[in-house]
Amino acid sequence: MNWYKKAQEEPEEPKEQEEIDIDDIAEKNKGGDCYQVSGEYLMDMFLQGNKNLLLVHGEVTGQGAIEGIKYGHAWIEDGQMVIDKSQGRSIKLPKHVYYVLGNIDESKVIKYNYNQMTKKILETEHWGPWD
Repeated sequence: MNWYKKAQEEPEEPKEQEEIDIDDIAEKNKGGDCYQVSGEYLMDMFLQGNKNLLLVHGEVTGQGAIEGIKYGHAWIEDGQMVIDKSQGRSIKLPKHVYYVLGNIDESKVIKYNYNQMTKKILETEHWGPWD
């Protein structure tokens, strides 16, 4: 069918937007890997000699299907760059861009160096969040 004939047809009824079940999203993300992946990345990089990285725990605002929903998240900061390895991704963005995209309030993030992180892991026996 060509585009002209297609344009002459009756328009399709708009599809009903699927409702988002917040509890379902929370349950699916319960097993999110950001805290563990970020902690392991910091450990690996520290052992390779990069002692300047920081593990960061904070609250981000979702996008896409979870737009507007705030949730706890972890990432790595290397100076003014952010590295996010969660969910198999490999995101590297300037810090200011990452914070704007995630609607992150920097005054509410908690940063840990390698020694602080390993102490928290040993105390709590989990990857976070801690504070």
